[in-house]
This record gives sequence, C-alpha cells and structure tokens, in this order.
Amino acid sequence: GFQRLSLTAAPLLDDAAVKELRDGLPEDRSLALTAALRTGVSILRGPPGDLARTAAGVAAAAAGRGVRAAVAAPTDRAAADLRAGLPETAADVTVTSLHRLLEPRDDPRAAPGAVVYGRGEPHPFDLDLVVVADAAALDAELCAVLVEACPDGAHLVLCAEPGAPPPAGPGRPLDDLEASETVPVVTLDAAPSGPLGTLTEAVRGGDLAAVDAPGREVVIVPAASPGEAVHRAVQLVTDSIPRALGIAAGDVQVVAPAPGGEAGTGALNAALKERLNPGPGRFGGLDPGDRVVVAAPLPQAPLGETGVVTGGGPRGLEVDFPGGPAVIAPAEASRLRHGWAVTVAQARGTRRPAVVAVLSPDGLSRPLVATAFGLARRHLSVVQAAGPALARAVRENDAPPRRTRLARLVVH
Repeated sequence: GFQRLSLTAAPLLDDAAVKELRDGLPEDRSLALTAALRTGVSILRGPPGDLARTAAGVAAAAAGRGVRAAVAAPTDRAAADLRAGLPETAADVTVTSLHRLLEPRDDPRAAPGAVVYGRGEPHPFDLDLVVVADAAALDAELCAVLVEACPDGAHLVLCAEPGAPPPAGPGRPLDDLEASETVPVVTLDAAPSGPLGTLTEAVRGGDLAAVDAPGREVVIVPAASPGEAVHRAVQLVTDSIPRALGIAAGDVQVVAPAPGGEAGTGALNAALKERLNPGPGRFGGLDPGDRVVVAAPLPQAPLGETGVVTGGGPRGLEVDFPGGPAVIAPAEASRLRHGWAVTVAQARGTRRPAVVAVLSPDGLSRPLVATAFGLARRHLSVVQAAGPALARAVRENDAPPRRTRLARLVVH
C-alpha cells in the first residue's frame, strides 16, 4: 500500500507554486510542505500544538491552490479544535475524524465488535492530499484500511509526536514505515512553548524536570495512597480547577494509565459519578448526564470519543457526541464506559483545556507520561501517587518492543 502511493504519486503543484508557498516559512515548515506536495507518503513529527498547526497549515496551503485536501483527526472533538484553528481562507479543507472520513456504516454481515467502512479500494477518497493527525495510534488493520482508501496518485502525510506510544491494537505501522527509510521524515524544531510544553518535552527526553509555572499551568499534587489519589482527583475536577482557573468541570479530562487498580479509571469514574451525576444506572449502569467514552469503535463514533448520555429506551442508549446525537443499540452499548476518567490510550490525540493525570506506580513508561502531559492545552494537574517510580519510568522505561514485519516488507 505505501509502495503503491509512493510509486504513483506526482507532485501536486509545480516547482514555482511550491516555492511561492514556501517563501517566508521557517525551514521545518517549509520542508514539511515540500514533502507533502512532492512525495506520495511522508511523516511529520513534532510536539502536539505545533504539529496540529503545521498539519492544518499544509492542508490549507495546498487547498488554496486547488488541491483537494483533508485533515483527519482521531476524534470529532479533536477535528473541531483543528477546524477552529484554521483561517477563514481555508474553508475548502475538509477537517473531520478519520472515522468519518472512512465513512463507517452499519453492516449486518460485520463480525461482532467490528466496524465496516464505506471507503476502501473499490470506493477510494475523492482527495489529492490526506493529512492524518496522531498517526502513531493507527494499528495495522486501520492503517491498511486508510491506505487502501487512498487512490493512486494521492499524497498521504502521517503526523505524530516523537516517541509516541504504540497503538492499542496490533502492529506499529508508523514506526515501521519510518524505520524502513523509504519515505521522508520531517521533525519540527520549534522551542517548547510555556511550562506545559517545557515539561512535556523534558519528559520526552527522559527527564522529569521541575518547571516554573507562575500561571499555575502545571500543578503537582502528592498522594500517599491510591485512595488519596482518587480523592484528590475528584477535588481537582469538582472544585479546585473550576474555582481557581475558571475551567468548567466539563472541560477537565482525568487520565490514568489503565482501567483497573485502586486508582485506575474504573475507581476514578465511580468516585466522579458519585459527585457529578449520582444515579442508579438506569441504562446498563449509565444515567442521563453521565459522560461516556467509546472504548471500542462504534459506527457512530471512533475509539476515544467522549459524549454525554441524554436518555435511553428500547431502541438503545441516546448519547450526544461532538459529531451529533446518536442512538447506540443495546448490543453495542457495552462498547461505552464512563468517561470522566479515561485511559491515556483512549485520550491520545484529543487535547483538553485541563487534564488531571493520576499516576500510580504500575504501567508507567516515558511515552505514556509524555502523551498524558501533552493532552493539556491550558492546565495540567499531576496527582503523583507513584513516588520515585515516576521519575524512574520517565528516565528508563520506553514502550515495550513489538515484533513486526512491515519495515522489511516496505523495503522489499
């Protein structure tokens, strides 16, 4: 698939047009634009905020010259944030979730738990340029669907943070593609912006550095036990962050490494529901007003999308997602979980105004911690229940290795 796109691609614009678009750009942005317009497949690496702005800028510049361009985000919420950052002149750029770009549809023949997409080799995208945000989250199966949906001659730009964790599913196609050394890789070299950027970049480099945060952009909250960590997280969401920073509880996302354990997302959600929306769990443990997260992809919403339950009945559970209201059939409702607290794997790629990262000793790694910290746009509270294990994990624990064959297959 990647080889097909590389071999069938021609430059999307002539040299004079590319030169004109590059004029005045910093070198790294210029290289990213050139790679996107001249090569069939390219990789763009950089910190979350800069990466999103550059990816959107590349698509907008191309669309301004008549190129049919789309930016695909991990979720509809992330797509809305990208769209809001585009200039009015970029109205011709399609900005949506990858899930919606692939056109999911109900198919009674689909295997239980599977999502069938309308786009693919028989019905490819009507696009010249596809820019994919957080492409490191693509597992082997979803990556294959994406590549098959790109027609001959289309250009594909895969964006990801440096050292991002591998996908939740099998494989690591982005890292394998980069390791094959068959496509250009551009790394943005912008200096970290503010305390949040400085901390995230330090963690990515293996250092849990103290940062100066006069505007309370970063707050460390020690916790002596998992139970205290849950208590502190609830305090932060329901009182401290809204009162001190003016960020509503609905704009705060709690993240943890895993669903289980005394300070995992299960325990956190139970405590948060008790404070934010107590109820009997009328619909399979859920009540109207509960925040939910898509724990396995649905035809109506991608993995990691959050929404709010609005009701339910014989037809299923009614949920208001960022992409619009949806009715989740009873057979598919098990793919939803409470979503005030989500795992880092579910949250990745969708930044929020405030993030509360609850970290206990188990399951920590440098990529996971960097990804958790990078989710915050304005404020990050770190509930530190890991003790010295946190600094040790940042210093020593990379993502567990995976045995894959894609890098060799791309070369041969």
